[in-house]
Amino acid sequence: MYIKIIIFSMLPITELRLSIPYFIIFEKLDWMTVVMLSVIGNIFIGFIIFYLIAPIMIFLSKNRYFKNIINYILDRTRSKSSLINNFKALGLVLFIGIPLPFTGVWTGSLAAYLFSISKKRVILAIVMGVLMSATIVTLLTLLANEIWLNLINDQLNKKFGIFQ
Repeated sequence: MYIKIIIFSMLPITELRLSIPYFIIFEKLDWMTVVMLSVIGNIFIGFIIFYLIAPIMIFLSKNRYFKNIINYILDRTRSKSSLINNFKALGLVLFIGIPLPFTGVWTGSLAAYLFSISKKRVILAIVMGVLMSATIVTLLTLLANEIWLNLINDQLNKKFGIFQ
């Protein structure tokens, strides 16, 4: 089950925004374990993208078979990550850390490579951004789950006349 948490947190688009709520709410696992493993998986994929996938994509963008699709991805990344381009490492922390659609470690790591941010700053920014995102998602998950459970209990109490 622990490997599953790490793998879920490494998926593009959803990242730890899916793994944390899913494993806390639906799989009923300990939230600290889920957060720790999700953070590990999300940081790991950020480093993989920055050090391996981004250079491979740049290389493949010169190949006539891959050129169009790779350039589309790179152009989209550049256009969606002006925060990173303008504020460099701080922008990268915020881009990764604020869990909004189409932001996160996948796009952020690729953008960091494209905008030539230093490796030391990228490592620190990825770690800080992932920790920030994990904190926000965990707090929202725990709070929303508690509110939801209270709402369900209230509705059941009203329907069946059970008062606590």
